[in-house]
Amino acid sequence: MKDAINTAMFNLNHPISRTGTHAEKYDLREKKFGTQDVLPMWVADMDLPTPPFILNALKSRLNHPILGYTLSSDALYQAIIDWQAQHNYPVEKQDIAFTHNVANGFYLAVQAFTKADDNILIQPPIYPPFFNAPINNQRKLIEAPLVLENNRYQINFETFENKIIQHQVKLFLFCNPQNPSGRVWMKTELEKIVEICARHKVIIVSDEIHSDMVYPPLKHTPTATVSKQARDITITLSSPGKTFNLGGLQIGYAITANPTLKSQYLNACNANSIDGLNLFAQTALIAAYTEQGKEWRNELLSHFTENINRLEQFLKTEYPDVIMMRPEASYLVWLDFSNLFASHEALKSWLINDVKLGLNDGQSFGVEAGKGFMRINLAVSRESLSKALQQLKNAK
Repeated sequence: MKDAINTAMFNLNHPISRTGTHAEKYDLREKKFGTQDVLPMWVADMDLPTPPFILNALKSRLNHPILGYTLSSDALYQAIIDWQAQHNYPVEKQDIAFTHNVANGFYLAVQAFTKADDNILIQPPIYPPFFNAPINNQRKLIEAPLVLENNRYQINFETFENKIIQHQVKLFLFCNPQNPSGRVWMKTELEKIVEICARHKVIIVSDEIHSDMVYPPLKHTPTATVSKQARDITITLSSPGKTFNLGGLQIGYAITANPTLKSQYLNACNANSIDGLNLFAQTALIAAYTEQGKEWRNELLSHFTENINRLEQFLKTEYPDVIMMRPEASYLVWLDFSNLFASHEALKSWLINDVKLGLNDGQSFGVEAGKGFMRINLAVSRESLSKALQQLKNAK
């Protein structure tokens, strides 16, 4: 019998205890915030159940008594090919390589396509591994910050191109959809990015891990699909980890149509002894990338939309000076507190000590670009969100 998809059957109204599961979000509170006494809404995993059809697939595999070395099956490749087809992204088996996760994919790309002291471009505010992968591999970071206009990030293409020319940039680490803002990039914007990068021989690494969680009527456009040029210079990184709450299984993959770039990427994988996914990662991906997975994703987006609406209305009523950037994708929300606090340190102290909320520090996404900002994770139960909002209200 097909597993039921309706999320009403699952515990979306009440929090699920993660005690004893070594959950990073909870067990790192003391180290990250200096206290256990915060409601953690930071790490980008869900405090919601992984869908039952994935758990059942894992349980079924555990019925076999041997967990030996495992090859990447044809079913694994086909699941990715079929899933990407919903984004009108034609993928072939030979285009696919596997990574431990998307962030790991950045590191491999940096090693594959650049050498020490080469310049790599990023666009703050941006997910912290975009900073870490170049720096930890002795590359130089070049920043072309996004521009905030009418509470929405834009690309200054003149600055973008000038940075590439001035610093002889070799690699561009791109986030599509954008994290932390949830910005969905339009096809025209992607075409302009590709045109500039192709003209200056810059390889694009496109992180598309949030692509399955775009809110209608918007749609995700994979960077590699906007033109033949785009396919030739783009490495797409993705994973079911965010959409299906599988972060602990370490699942990632890279899609590269250009055989020369694919060969270089595989060389980096081989140098780090990365070859295929572990048994449970394979099992979970194949179970996730199905019609059931699409139905589950759509139900989940309805839950996220309700939480986003609740936060938006709460802030308008209780904290009108806090500017919320409504996400066009994902369950992460970028909040601007700069009208309320003279310093970023004062903001952090208030959230931890008075509100007792553990959020992602905006400055981890870029010291200047993230000043006065925090990122909140709304992939929580209705009850958990109610608790967070009440704590905010009490701290007024």
